[in-house]
Amino acid sequence: MRAAVAVALATAASLAVWLGVQRRLPVLGAVPGFTLVERAGTPLTAADLTGHVWIADFVFTRCPDVCPLLSNRMAGLQRTFAQTTDPVRLVSFSVDPAHDTPEVLADYAHHFGAGDKWLFATGSRDAIMGLLRDGFRVAFADGGPAATPITHSDRFVLIDRELRIRGYYHGGDAADVARLAQDAHFLSGGEAVIPFTALPALNATLNGASAILLAAGYLAIRRRRVRTHRACMAAAFGTSIVFLISYLTYHLQAGTTRFPGHGWLRPVYFTLLGTHTVLAACIPPLASVTLGFALRGRFTKHARLARWTLPAWFYVSVTGVVIYLVLYHLYAPA
Repeated sequence: MRAAVAVALATAASLAVWLGVQRRLPVLGAVPGFTLVERAGTPLTAADLTGHVWIADFVFTRCPDVCPLLSNRMAGLQRTFAQTTDPVRLVSFSVDPAHDTPEVLADYAHHFGAGDKWLFATGSRDAIMGLLRDGFRVAFADGGPAATPITHSDRFVLIDRELRIRGYYHGGDAADVARLAQDAHFLSGGEAVIPFTALPALNATLNGASAILLAAGYLAIRRRRVRTHRACMAAAFGTSIVFLISYLTYHLQAGTTRFPGHGWLRPVYFTLLGTHTVLAACIPPLASVTLGFALRGRFTKHARLARWTLPAWFYVSVTGVVIYLVLYHLYAPA
């Protein structure tokens, strides 16, 4: 039985690695060449950032609301990447070039504790607007006089070593910023580890594997194949443990994913989700006690409890896959 659990854990780990290798962040565009001025008064060009993974955002120092939030998010990312061997660069572009001189940006950077891997760039109004429009392709509006800030996006943009745009993230959404941090680690590590955003697919895969093992274990015991039954149920238990760890890891950082559907599917989905959630909370203690009875040789009690545990466990595993397909394929997350 222990060997079966070890096999289940090894299989789950292999699936994780496979998913990590197969997934690639899309290429959404490219940042063109530019020449701006950094807060230190030195030139900052696109060539200076080539060879580095970096994150861009758009702020101005006189902003009273969203910009301080974005800069606090950047400060958090700076702390996240500080201990890595190849720190991700951060670049904040000022959309108020008439006011945000290098000296003003230096004071602003000092306020947020910016280090040498967090750059602040300014330049001519035309250069900034060109980057927003043709480079980063983020929303902006320029309907005011030259002395006023450009109305700007709250998006963070992830750029790879070849100046290719690999993702856009809501700067005001903590879960999206957490996803950005994971994707940036993914890129800076050579795209060789499982990314945070692949965890839902991994969870669905583990749920599906658990359902198959449970069905095989049930058929085995109906045919009096006790050893096969033990191996399948132990493997299902081990797979579910890995699922639980992966599930909690994802949702503790990303929170919940909202269901955007309408019409008849909405009550169907929430009925499915409600029953899945209630039974999922019951499965860990039920499965543990049921397995415990078998390990202690108390097979009568084991069989009685298994009549309740098995269908509930199977239902949770199958509906977990269905919920994933609805959320991440029928309705892609916003």
